[in-house]
Amino acid sequence: MNHLISTAAAARKTRPAGAGAVRRAPAPHRRTPLALTLLWTVHAVALVWFAAQDVGLEGQYLLGAAALAGLAVLHLFKPVGAVRVLLILLVAFVSIRYFTWRTLYTIPPVDSSGFIAGLLLYLAELQGMVVYMLGLFVNIRPLNRADAPLPQDPDRLPTVDILVPSYNEEPELLRVTLMAATQVAYPAEKLAIHLLDDGGTVQKRSDADPRKAAEALDRHETLKALCEELGVNYLTRERNNSAKAGNINAALAHTSGDLILILDADHVPTQDILQRTVGHFLKDPDLFLVQTPHFFINPDPVEHNLGTFGSEPGENEMFYGVIQKGLDSWNASFFCGSAAVLRRSHLMSVGGIAGTSITEDAETALDLHAKGYKSIYVDRPMVAGLSPETFSSFVVQRTRWAQGMFQILLLKNPAFKRGLTLAQRLCYLSSSTFWLFPFARLVFLVAPLFYLVFGLKVFEANLEEFYAFAVFHVVCSLTMSNYLFGRHRRPFVSDLYELLQAVFTFGALLSVLVNPRKPTFKVTPKAETVDQNFVSQLAKPFAVILAVLLGTTAIGVYRWIHFPLEREHLMIVMVWHLVNIVLATGAFGVMYERARHQVAGAIPRSKPLNLITPEGAVRATLVETTIETGRILVEGVQAQALALAGGKAAVQLVVPGRDELSSIPVMVVGSAPAAGHGLVLDVRYMPRDAEDDGDLVRLCYGDSAVWVAFQESRRKRVPILVGVLRLFLRGLKRSLAMAGAARPSSRRAEALGAASFEQPIGR
Repeated sequence: MNHLISTAAAARKTRPAGAGAVRRAPAPHRRTPLALTLLWTVHAVALVWFAAQDVGLEGQYLLGAAALAGLAVLHLFKPVGAVRVLLILLVAFVSIRYFTWRTLYTIPPVDSSGFIAGLLLYLAELQGMVVYMLGLFVNIRPLNRADAPLPQDPDRLPTVDILVPSYNEEPELLRVTLMAATQVAYPAEKLAIHLLDDGGTVQKRSDADPRKAAEALDRHETLKALCEELGVNYLTRERNNSAKAGNINAALAHTSGDLILILDADHVPTQDILQRTVGHFLKDPDLFLVQTPHFFINPDPVEHNLGTFGSEPGENEMFYGVIQKGLDSWNASFFCGSAAVLRRSHLMSVGGIAGTSITEDAETALDLHAKGYKSIYVDRPMVAGLSPETFSSFVVQRTRWAQGMFQILLLKNPAFKRGLTLAQRLCYLSSSTFWLFPFARLVFLVAPLFYLVFGLKVFEANLEEFYAFAVFHVVCSLTMSNYLFGRHRRPFVSDLYELLQAVFTFGALLSVLVNPRKPTFKVTPKAETVDQNFVSQLAKPFAVILAVLLGTTAIGVYRWIHFPLEREHLMIVMVWHLVNIVLATGAFGVMYERARHQVAGAIPRSKPLNLITPEGAVRATLVETTIETGRILVEGVQAQALALAGGKAAVQLVVPGRDELSSIPVMVVGSAPAAGHGLVLDVRYMPRDAEDDGDLVRLCYGDSAVWVAFQESRRKRVPILVGVLRLFLRGLKRSLAMAGAARPSSRRAEALGAASFEQPIGR
């Protein structure tokens, strides 16, 4: 049996096997000069020394007031360049002052009853402070890159392989992604598309379980036929070694494109993805990666259950909308597994996709940056993916990310990785140490209880000192985060996501600490269906957390009444405690999974069309569409004469990538009055052939401007207190709706790790 099995469906597009797989480019030598490292070290030591100087409470208040004034300038005038950097450094200095004071003066004495609890809180704050400071460094000067248009001469263009790794995704989902890949705007003779099927390997088709073997064989034959129909190359391999990394590496040995576009199975590309990325490789021979954002056309379970998808930025937008641009400014934007173009020669210089960790993408970028190669980030969404639709699948995904980044920290620590610049070390440390948040998040959750329940003093300071140092630090850091990320992340939403993940990822991170090579790759379930409301089987920890927090609130009230001398300290603890209740309420509300009646991809748009009816043509507007259904607005007097409910019609419009009008039959399945005057028609597409199918894919997924417009419509900064109040009310509403809800039936697969590779990661 051959190691790799391929159809001849795309033989006309595939270069000779192995060509290019052995090409290796000499890596540029580029390291941080020792003198520069020493200079930064001296500055850091001097800064800490200055932060430790006693300027009195009055001086500290003046410094805090100056930082708040600087934040006001940042918010109101949005300065750039050196002014922006200086103001951010001023605000950062307030936090450095706080943590220096916190370290020197506030930890309880070793012989006190509160020492252990106080030390845990201090270590949690230390992790948070490290992440905060590294985050400020990463984002202090985000880079907005200019376009790099393709040359007019097609002979100058590099060849490109589009690789679509797949494991257990349904053929219907793969059909859409592969069809969209065939429509990517690029010369056909320079482009080859490959489906990498790891669900139909020889190993799986030879499984000892006849049922599993039959399922794998059926998948193998079905996907081969799909690839033949679409003119796509079907690739599989003997064994499922090293999960996704192994799947891609097996394909690299049998493809030859100069560049490689990797797409997850559910990441449907827009037509301009190569037009906006390939040009950068022509400008810089040392470039190994162009990464683009991951955009999702359905809400994740948090967004869906709290009802924020259409009105608030997505959870991943802070990373792709801000942080990746910050990393890019330091030549440290990294590979995110999909929606990325890589240069084959540079990738093969490190042996292909890395497999030491289960976050093979970031690890691969780390290795290539260490060899002196460059990466860039293009901030335009040009894929449409699917978020996990149940909370359990969301936890599977995030646990893999957390474990993988912790593996990188332990096995390939960026701080000591030879070849990285100082800035790159800090950037990779920022990305990897962030995932240690479960420890800090859980400590912050229970820390107020140390005082409320046990009376332990975990913070040695009087009220004046606390206000001068801690309050200014908290206010400045929250306001700075809202300045940097407010358009891409609402206040305290990050804290909610951290709490939701921390409960499950804390133990997973401990397992990595014990055995860094133990974790195995677990595939995130795709396209799950939630056809009725149900309470997640993972809800119990959050019910317990919320019950404990509400119960201990009564203890706080008791202390307030009966111990008036404690009220100053108790007030601080109770404010902290109430913030935790807000987060716990939101987390508990997320556990009530709402039925998903809307098909993924129903993104608002405004596209003119002709509605062809038995009575004639009517001008209308497509206001929403999926691959199966659409919503059409007919305005004015035209709507009054339109009686099509249950009738047949056709939509005539220009789809992306085609100049001539396309006509697609539709069935009108419902109608309703529009706001103002007019009529909204709900239609179901009735494609006649493959050409109509292609037009629907172009219509739904072809134009990246639709995704850009949708993202921009959600990016509105709100005040911190408004954000907290909205979060609490949404969580409270969902928590109350959960009362009396039935538990899910046994048919719904909620077990963590249900879809996973069985073999450990490693070579």
